[in-house]
Amino acid sequence: MSILIEQYVEARKKRYDYVSTEQAYRAIRQVLKPAIPDRELDDMVASLAVKNGLAVVFDRQTKSSADHVPRGTRP
Repeated sequence: MSILIEQYVEARKKRYDYVSTEQAYRAIRQVLKPAIPDRELDDMVASLAVKNGLAVVFDRQTKSSADHVPRGTRP
């Protein structure tokens, strides 16, 4: 998994000066379905991107806490 993340970051580094967590998530999940939480994948990508001098855009959409409220209890 770390090799795949490294390859992704290296590919982005050649053309861009940033890494998007949404784009990384989609690209990596197409190739491999790792058994780690999505947030951990974001953190791994971000960590390696920063080490390679790239900015990180945390743009992956996650469910808000309001999505976890049972029906009929929302204000």
